[in-house]
Amino acid sequence: MIPVQYRDSQTEEILERRYEESAPVNGSRVRIGFVEFDVLYRWRCVPTCCIVYVRRTAVKDRERLAA
Repeated sequence: MIPVQYRDSQTEEILERRYEESAPVNGSRVRIGFVEFDVLYRWRCVPTCCIVYVRRTAVKDRERLAA
């Protein structure tokens, strides 16, 4: 298990910290609370910590996927 820190890509605010089996892949989607985010990039990924920058998924993309 790797400790992962999810950060907002514009403000660098820490959105959530949690343990994951593996680090999220660039371009994938993660759910933080009730909101979906796109993984933009991983800044630092070492055995003790992984910092992942995300942005909120656009409403158009969520509607397209739901249809």
